[in-house]
Amino acid sequence: MRDIRRLFPTDDPVPAGMMIGRRRDVREVADALVAGTNIVLAGPRRTGKTSVGEAALARARRAGLYTVIVDLFRRRDAGDLAEGLVEAVIANRGALKRLRARVRDAAGTALDAATLTASARAQAELGEAVEFAFRPGLAARDPDRALAAALELPERIATADGRRMVVFLDEFQDIASASHPFGDPDRLTKQMRAIFQRSPNVSFLFTGSIEHLMRDLFGPGDRALSQFGAFRALSPIAAEEWRKGLSARFERADVPIEDAARELLIDLGDDHPRATMLIAREALTAALVGDRKRVQEPEARAGFELALAADRLRHEQALERIRLTKHAQNVAMRIARDERPYPGIAPSAAQRALRALELAGFVDSPARGEWRVADPLLRHYLAHLPGR
Repeated sequence: MRDIRRLFPTDDPVPAGMMIGRRRDVREVADALVAGTNIVLAGPRRTGKTSVGEAALARARRAGLYTVIVDLFRRRDAGDLAEGLVEAVIANRGALKRLRARVRDAAGTALDAATLTASARAQAELGEAVEFAFRPGLAARDPDRALAAALELPERIATADGRRMVVFLDEFQDIASASHPFGDPDRLTKQMRAIFQRSPNVSFLFTGSIEHLMRDLFGPGDRALSQFGAFRALSPIAAEEWRKGLSARFERADVPIEDAARELLIDLGDDHPRATMLIAREALTAALVGDRKRVQEPEARAGFELALAADRLRHEQALERIRLTKHAQNVAMRIARDERPYPGIAPSAAQRALRALELAGFVDSPARGEWRVADPLLRHYLAHLPGR
């Protein structure tokens, strides 16, 4: 039975062996991290940043480094972030990971002497942060203190074990979220800078889906993290890489794709990895439903329409968010139609609308004065809404 979703992944990080293109990005990011350089990787959502980051860390592990991955989007607050970071760090030590499991399995019952001794030794060696992994919820009692201890733990373990470590903080722009889930951003980034500068055995990879927020965190001279990491952008996936990669996927599904259909599919995906994968998956679905032996241009076009239908709820939810800001819908529709966003709207109001769209990740600015809806499926949806 064909595993269509595995052949054409859309909403989860793509395993290194399943990636189309990006090999140079993975190699260069990994080599920089192994060499001790901090990297900032920013770009629109679902374009491959997390996949590249995870593949780069896998490469670093093969080079003998400890690795840590924490997704800030999945963390509620400072205490939860501290607990998740500690768990990811101690997972590099098999014995410590097993000790954590024994302590948690005890669930309030008396621990045996060996476990108590091992726990005490771990805390004496590595500090109070270890206890946050052993006792869920403890970090919430004093989240600021817990997070500070957690941020110091990578260097403690790296130094103790004589192993360099790479820490990957995904969706890092959430540090600067308007809701301040992890506390005051200025105070927290100052704390991070102070701790990270004292962590010579740790390299950091920061990724973010809202590029201007990432640049605001790491660029201006008055920011605590100014120039702390080298900015990188993902390189475009070459047309030939798409051709080879997509053809191989359809071959594995035993439904080859014709050259013209493949070129149309690549064009419809507009070099957006998730959109291209979704359109390809739905084109294969259309071929299978129609009992076709090959994917031809009609199936590729049907794949585009099916992809739009599959994402309709996502697009409707996006539109609801867009409508929260005055004029934002008109501005978004004009950008999607490749029109100037300002006519008929006061410049200050248009700027507020653009700012809201950018903050939400619906539009980005590839060059000064230029705006685009990066996701071609959302772009098509907005461009075909009635009105202006």
